[in-house]
Amino acid sequence: MSRIGSIGQLGSAHLGLLRAVRQATQALADSSLRLATLKKLNRAADNPSGLVTALQLESELNAVAAASSNVTRAQGLVSTADAAASDIVSKLQSARVLALDVAGGSLSAAEIAAKQAELDDILQSIDRTAQTEYNGTRLLDGTSGFRVSGVDTSKILDVDVIDKRTDANVTVNITVTTTAAKGAKSYAGGALGADTVLEITGSEGTATIELASGATTQNITDAFNDVTYLTGVTATRIDATTVNFSTTKYGSAATITITALEGTFTTTGSGTGTDAVATVNGTSVTADGLALAASLGTIALEIDLDPTASGALSAFTVSGSGLEYRLSTNVNDVARLGLANLTTNSLGGPSGKLYALKSGGENALTTGDAVTALQILDEALSEALLAEARIGAFASYTLDSATGMLDAQEENLAAAYSDVMDVDVAEETAWMTRQQVLQDASLQALQIFTLQSRTPIELLMGVAARL
Repeated sequence: MSRIGSIGQLGSAHLGLLRAVRQATQALADSSLRLATLKKLNRAADNPSGLVTALQLESELNAVAAASSNVTRAQGLVSTADAAASDIVSKLQSARVLALDVAGGSLSAAEIAAKQAELDDILQSIDRTAQTEYNGTRLLDGTSGFRVSGVDTSKILDVDVIDKRTDANVTVNITVTTTAAKGAKSYAGGALGADTVLEITGSEGTATIELASGATTQNITDAFNDVTYLTGVTATRIDATTVNFSTTKYGSAATITITALEGTFTTTGSGTGTDAVATVNGTSVTADGLALAASLGTIALEIDLDPTASGALSAFTVSGSGLEYRLSTNVNDVARLGLANLTTNSLGGPSGKLYALKSGGENALTTGDAVTALQILDEALSEALLAEARIGAFASYTLDSATGMLDAQEENLAAAYSDVMDVDVAEETAWMTRQQVLQDASLQALQIFTLQSRTPIELLMGVAARL
């Protein structure tokens, strides 16, 4: 009985060795698979909770990739809009030089006509540039901005929607409590009693004029108006003793300073304009001259008032969403950009619109009112520069910031995903080597055991045969 029990024990040991070989072989196969795929997790059984984590991280990485794609498309559009706006600004600066040349008063009629022809080409080019498209979307002709309806154009010259953070329509109510005024001074001394040299400083700059003894109020008026394009100060003869001076612009930044460098020239009045003050949807806003900048929570506006605007104005409505971009993994995080209308029909201010400078227009250079044309160009240039600045700010503070955040998010998510999924090749190679050693050792042990167990079995078989 003891011999039979020993045979049973030998059989159990044999099975143990077989199991060890199978385990080493399976471990070696698993390790080989991990090295072949470079993944720790090739099936759910490898690490069920780890697989769930990996799938969540993979989903977030896909969301980051989609957001990054949105940012890239937005950057392409914004870069194109920025280039177009910059080109319009450059053209306006060239147009301003033409108006300055004509305002100087030394050009012949033929030269002015040539300047007007050049200005016409510039204005046509501005309209073409404003219609620049990106992927089928027109950028600077007003179609990519927020929509404004119901504006009383006799009281409000222009409405520029800077931002709108809601899809709902917004009604805007304005009550002007203080009207804007130009800076003003008055001279009431009649004809000059001595040669006089005056230094005139206005919002545009400084100029010096020389007046001879006996100069009349008409002579004074003409001398002031000859340098209006340099100073931003105009003169109006009232009678033989009085001349009134005023700035071409409105507001507290519009000032007049008249200093007698030689002789005597006494004026009255502060020479400083007044900014308009209004309530916009219940919020009091002090304008920059006639320009109201109102931030109303869900909407931000630039409103150019007409100088006659006073009291309660007709309400208007802002609608549309402009250009919308989702720049993060949060679908509710929406960035909106409304591109300004930079066509000649829109650019301008209280002095008039840019289209009026075209041949046949009321402010064309050939009409002889180059000073007004210069004022319109200054207002248009200011508006275009502001539009370009907004585009640049969106590119820098919204798109570039989003790119930085998404890059950092992708880097951290990829690191976490790699920690869960990716194989440490050095560690896995060492592990695989260990399994190979164990497999070899198990196979050798099984071979030795088989040789050792064969002799007793053969002995028993021989005894059985003799019986």
